[in-house]
Amino acid sequence: MKGQQERNRTENTNRTPVRTDSTTDRGQAYTLEGFLGAMIVLTAVLLAMQSVVLTPTAGGTADRAIQEGIQQETRDALLVASQDGNLSQMARYWDGGGGFEGTNQQLSDGEFEEAYGTEEFADRFLLGSILSNRFTERGSSYNVALQYEDEDGDRTHGYLVYQGSPASNAVTASYTVTLYEDQLVTSTNDETLEDADDAGNAAIPNVGDDDDDVYNVVEVRVIVW
Repeated sequence: MKGQQERNRTENTNRTPVRTDSTTDRGQAYTLEGFLGAMIVLTAVLLAMQSVVLTPTAGGTADRAIQEGIQQETRDALLVASQDGNLSQMARYWDGGGGFEGTNQQLSDGEFEEAYGTEEFADRFLLGSILSNRFTERGSSYNVALQYEDEDGDRTHGYLVYQGSPASNAVTASYTVTLYEDQLVTSTNDETLEDADDAGNAAIPNVGDDDDDVYNVVEVRVIVW
C-alpha cells in the first residue's frame, strides 16, 4: 500500500501542466497591449519632432518666407495703386498751406506737420484702401512716406501715414512717381504745381530744371511690420 502511494505521487509530479485557452488569450492580450503602447509613444515622439521643425523661429526660414510674402504684397499694392496715375494724384493732394488736404494727425517728425490716420487715408486714396484691406485688418502696422529732393538738393521725406517706429522685422517697398510743373493740385484741380510753388503753397518743392517741365521725382515708400 505504501509503495502504491509513492508511485501515484511520482506520476502526479511528472505530469505536464495543461495550458488552458484562457491562459493563451491572456498572453496574447499582454503582447498586443505592449505593441500598441510602443506605437503610441513612437507616434508622440514623431509629432513632437515635427512641431519643432515647423516652428517659425526654429531656423529663421519660415520668418524669411513670411517677410518675403509681406514685401511682395506691399509691392503689389504700390503697383496696383500706380495704375491710372493714382499715386501721382496722391502725391499732389495739397491743402494750399504746405501740407496735404485732410490730414489731422499731429507729427513731430518729417517735413509735413500732419499726416492721415489709416481710416482717412483709406477713404481718400486707392493705396490706402489696399493697405487697409491687406494689413490693417490683420493687425499689422505701416508707414507711408514720400521721399524727394529739397531746394538744397538733399533727399528729404514726409509722412502721409505714421504709426510709429517700425519693428526690426519690418519690410519696405517703394515706387517712384515723376511730377510735372503743369500738373494740377488734385485737391482743387485749379492750380498747377508750378503756380502753387511760386505762391509758397506747395507741399513738395519745385526742383526741376528750366530746360524741362519736371517738377520733382517722388519715391512713395511703404514700411510694414
